[in-house]
Amino acid sequence: MGLPGKILLTVVVIAGALLVLRGRARARPPRMSPSVVSGIPRSALPIGWLASGLVLLMLGGAVFWLYSSWREARDVLYVRVVDAGTGHVTHYRACRGDIDDREFVTTDGIRVRMADTERMEISTIPPARN
Repeated sequence: MGLPGKILLTVVVIAGALLVLRGRARARPPRMSPSVVSGIPRSALPIGWLASGLVLLMLGGAVFWLYSSWREARDVLYVRVVDAGTGHVTHYRACRGDIDDREFVTTDGIRVRMADTERMEISTIPPARN
């Protein structure tokens, strides 16, 4: 499941939970509660507003974290593969999120698997042209 699917699933779960809680609140018989709790008028207690603000802050933080993680994974890096035996160097470009331990997928869609004798060097600076 890709990142958009995960975000959509999260939004659907949150919306479902809100609908269930709202349905439970309507199904409950109204209770007779005094308008004053412990000497403080009920309208002066900002618990509902604070809870809503906290939930919105947490959702905003989660959305920001997901966006920044997605954006960082889309950064294009320059990959230099060096064969230790022959000294042959090959240059590639790949997104940060597509680079794994011993393999990566280039921006052209080519999957590269490295041999044990090769080493990978990753840089944000493009290679010098001769």
